[in-house]
Amino acid sequence: MQVILDPYETWSIMTLVASQVLDQVELSDEGKEQVRRWRSGRDEGTAELADLTISMNEALGTVLDERTTHLIRRKGHYVSTREGGEA
Repeated sequence: MQVILDPYETWSIMTLVASQVLDQVELSDEGKEQVRRWRSGRDEGTAELADLTISMNEALGTVLDERTTHLIRRKGHYVSTREGGEA
């Protein structure tokens, strides 16, 4: 399976997570302000959002690779493997 987020999808996820943190986590006023600053620094169209998109896609790809079983044909038979070695 391959999932690739575009910058708008990344922005939507980031905004949702930041909102949940601000609404449901007990933070000091300074902590809340830092979350808001972090979020506003990754507004649509910024280089920071592009970097976040790349990071999220890399992390998502790593998780999917680790959980995906691959079949590889070797000498006439199939071997089931996972990322990092045989399953």
